[in-house]
Amino acid sequence: METITGMGDKNAKFQQLYQYHKLGCPIAWASGFLNKYSLFKIRLNKTECKDCGVCDSACYLSTLEPARYSLFQADKERPGEAFACSKCLACVSACPSASLSYKAPTRRN
Repeated sequence: METITGMGDKNAKFQQLYQYHKLGCPIAWASGFLNKYSLFKIRLNKTECKDCGVCDSACYLSTLEPARYSLFQADKERPGEAFACSKCLACVSACPSASLSYKAPTRRN
């Protein structure tokens, strides 16, 4: 399967393998469906956020569809709640101000 989907440059190969994973893997179907209903979510601390956009640059969905998804812009959908989010947490680790976290809600959230 990797040979068939691996045509093109490195970025195209990554996107094709990612799409195959989301369409062909039952575990990915279940996790994708539960993204909207899970207690554990990617959470933004707006007071700490510097609006630098580094998280969006690290996020697969935000780079694939920047007009639709953003982790910090209020007028866009949150990629962490999308079906295609695999919770790789690249956005959380890339954030220079540590304003993103992956956790369940607390009384302060």
